[in-house]
Amino acid sequence: MIIAILAACLFFYLLALDSYCDEDGSFALGICSITRFIPW
Repeated sequence: MIIAILAACLFFYLLALDSYCDEDGSFALGICSITRFIPW
């Protein structure tokens, strides 16, 4: 159960990070480059 909660938190964190990087591509290029591999 704890693993499922952590997975959900990670999913929503990456989703928020991806949308944030789409708005401002200058934010921490190393982090934003990770979100390019996420299909959404």
